[in-house]
Amino acid sequence: MSLLVHAYVRGPAGEMVFLDGPAGSDLAGPTTARTGIYGAPCVVALGARMLPMLATQDVYAETAAELDALDADCRLLLDNIGYVSASVGRDPDFVAQRLRNIAGAIKRARKAGGAVVIW
Repeated sequence: MSLLVHAYVRGPAGEMVFLDGPAGSDLAGPTTARTGIYGAPCVVALGARMLPMLATQDVYAETAAELDALDADCRLLLDNIGYVSASVGRDPDFVAQRLRNIAGAIKRARKAGGAVVIW
């Protein structure tokens, strides 16, 4: 299974209406990334707040503050990509691309007045 990221808006009945992004932009990593990357001790030690929640639950960033916090987590991990990738045993480009996918979803959500889910 894969961990996916989607930008969305709410439809008239409250349903999630996904916003299209470029091909492959919905990939946030394999399911094992929940604990193996985003919930890893190194990510927690850096001070990430939203991404570590993936270890136990899906993440919904539905308010401006939650989108800001998720974006801050992405920037924090990208700024420390060497440390993170070495700590979790993953190629830095692999981790960075998944973080850029999440950041891209945040941009699409903000532009449309929507939200982001990572599940």
